[in-house]
Amino acid sequence: MKNNFKDGYFKWLYDNTVQFKISDNITRLTLPYLDRNNTCSEVFIKSTEDGYIITDDGETLDELYLSNFNPFSSPKRAALFNRILTENGVKKVNDELVVSCSHEDIYQKIHLLTQCMIKISDLFFTAKSTVQSLFLEDVQSFLDDSEIRYSPSISFQGISGLTTNYDFVIPKYKDTPERIIKVVNNIDQSQANSILFLWNDTSQARSEYSSQLYVFIQDTNKKVPASVITSMNNYNVVPVKWSKRNDYVAALKK
Repeated sequence: MKNNFKDGYFKWLYDNTVQFKISDNITRLTLPYLDRNNTCSEVFIKSTEDGYIITDDGETLDELYLSNFNPFSSPKRAALFNRILTENGVKKVNDELVVSCSHEDIYQKIHLLTQCMIKISDLFFTAKSTVQSLFLEDVQSFLDDSEIRYSPSISFQGISGLTTNYDFVIPKYKDTPERIIKVVNNIDQSQANSILFLWNDTSQARSEYSSQLYVFIQDTNKKVPASVITSMNNYNVVPVKWSKRNDYVAALKK
């Protein structure tokens, strides 16, 4: 099954992606990456003389505003919003999320914009009263309090040429492999599939490293689908439910 994972993922992506020509120079691409409302991600590709401009047409922020959530309502949320943009090379232009690209890097830019849109949409969950601080900061505080050495915010280019962002990396020590951490505030099977594909892509490009991926999953007042846990275990990825985080201190602290 592992040997077919990459091919299977690309087939799933191809079969579930819809392309629609709006005008001579504008195309809408509907991708099977779901936001918090289980709505597929849509990007709009405009051809220019120099290449392309890709935008979400303002839909990501519009949806947050309609849900009475303002990602700029506090310095903390605004800082995280800007960090997500920077990590993915995206700009905010009149409430649209936008990237410019050439013919050579258009597919990479579509990928990064889509990642950015999902992360921005996910900011909604930071508004719930049960969440006292941003989950990313919670994980960072957990690492600090547990005296675990780490470096924040790192990116790797995979064998496909796609660049994937990870939230923390814990360096290799003696026989203990490098540990890479991905933080997910809200997860479903679609997002889990994406994480597994991108990790497979990343680890193949870094085959000289014996890296282990840990996915921290927020499960406060929410149930993590059993299929998500099973999928990650099948591909030797360690799912860390937030409620069980202390069980992993020893493995991360080595």
